[in-house]
Amino acid sequence: MDSHKSIHAIVDSFAAAVERTPDAAGASVRMLKILTTVFERWSEEKSDESLGALTDAELLQRLAIGGAVTGVLDTRETRKQARRVAAKIEFYEQLKEWGGALKSKDVSNVLSMTRQSVNNHVKKGMLIALQESNDYLYPAFQFVGDKKLPHLEEVLALLKHVSAEAQCTFFLNPIRFADDRTELPYVVLKNGASEHELSTIKREAALFMTATPA
Repeated sequence: MDSHKSIHAIVDSFAAAVERTPDAAGASVRMLKILTTVFERWSEEKSDESLGALTDAELLQRLAIGGAVTGVLDTRETRKQARRVAAKIEFYEQLKEWGGALKSKDVSNVLSMTRQSVNNHVKKGMLIALQESNDYLYPAFQFVGDKKLPHLEEVLALLKHVSAEAQCTFFLNPIRFADDRTELPYVVLKNGASEHELSTIKREAALFMTATPA
């Protein structure tokens, strides 16, 4: 399927979805206009890329970025929003590699505690919680069986100065240990960190995102 055909196939699919959701007609029409404008630009560029081969997340990223480029989102703030949307989509896609995210009720079941207790843990910084509308999503990597990741609370206490997304970044990106080995803090903690490894992780957590350029 060439790019031009992919574009029209996607537009047709979206239009069909709009027809099935009359309650959201106003917003859907607006979205369709935005999509059409972006797709027309891509078609004019005659890109060799087949949009039909993209995943949903990849397509949404292209739409968010493409909308800003075409001028549909024509203010500096909305362009920033578009970039944030694209970054958020990428973040959640990467999080899927580590089990995705759980809802509050799922965490309540995993830890055998009430949802209020889960909320209390969030307020005290004892869990990583990603704000989504009026609820939270909890990255699954911070749970091992029916318990929290070993030493999770100790490390999070040193990461209170950064966002939940940044906390995920710390656990899921490699750091260097004394033997010149690099490993993800999450993996080391899950496998049972030695006293020295735990000390290294805590030191890196305390320094995380605090360094200033030389």
